[in-house]
Amino acid sequence: MVQTLMLHPAWEKTIDPNDLSQIQQLLQQEPDQRFIPYRKAFNHRDDLLVTVIVQNRSEHPEEWEERPLAYVEKGQTIAEKNFSIHTLPPFTSMPWTFIFEKGLLNGQPELRGLLIENI
Repeated sequence: MVQTLMLHPAWEKTIDPNDLSQIQQLLQQEPDQRFIPYRKAFNHRDDLLVTVIVQNRSEHPEEWEERPLAYVEKGQTIAEKNFSIHTLPPFTSMPWTFIFEKGLLNGQPELRGLLIENI
C-alpha cells in the first residue's frame, strides 16, 4: 500500500520546498521504517530536537496519547519522554519534531542516534 504524506498545518505554512523534497525522497528510500530519521539539533535552550517521519503502515488509525519514546545512541538511552501527537490515519507518514528538554538528557548527545518506541 502506498503511504500518504501528511503535514501538520504549522508545517504546511512553513516548510521549505527543499525540505519537502528531502522528506519525499526519504519516504521512497526507507519505506518500511517506523521512524525515518530526518534531522537532529539543539535549540537555543539546549533542548534536543529530533525530527523524524512517523509512519503508520497499518489499515487502522493510530492513536498517539502519551506514547513513551527514547532517543538512543550507541545502545545507550540519552533521553526518554512520553509524547502525544495527532492521530495518524491508515497508511500515512508525517514529519514530527520531538523535543527532549535539556534536563531529560543523560549525557551529551552526538546527534547520531535513533528514536525508538520505549514499550
